[in-house]
Amino acid sequence: MSLALDTQPKTIQPKTIIMSAYLFFNQEHNILICKEHQYAVSSKLVSRHFLREHELDMNVRQEIIKYASQFTTAEVSELIYSTEKILPVPYLSICIGFQCKYDECHKVLGTLQSAQKHCQVEHDWKAKDGEKWVETRAQTFFQGNIKRYLNLVWRELI
Repeated sequence: MSLALDTQPKTIQPKTIIMSAYLFFNQEHNILICKEHQYAVSSKLVSRHFLREHELDMNVRQEIIKYASQFTTAEVSELIYSTEKILPVPYLSICIGFQCKYDECHKVLGTLQSAQKHCQVEHDWKAKDGEKWVETRAQTFFQGNIKRYLNLVWRELI
């Protein structure tokens, strides 16, 4: 039995970097979202984020930075947080939040303790008043001290 050998030289095609694997640009809110971490990344911090938070080759990072530079994104202070419930923003993580139920407030907070503190400070709430918040599904664009929450329209899966 004879084996035919492939003697043709093989050419290696350059890898096509698909940016959608790393970033998603949300036009409605004008933000870049890191798909792996599921939060927005300021256009000013894309380079630092992908250097510190991702183990990527330098060439890949440079392509990501180049891709991101085509967008003019909103900064934290420019984002609008609706008091109404909204549909989930694709690629942002969904968490449990607590919505204030005092008249015309409706602020969404990330922890039970922050909801209690908000109600005490802003509405003079006392424990004897009972719960003045409700558990809800929420999302936040950014992490750290700049978190603010969006209240989501949510339907439990059956």
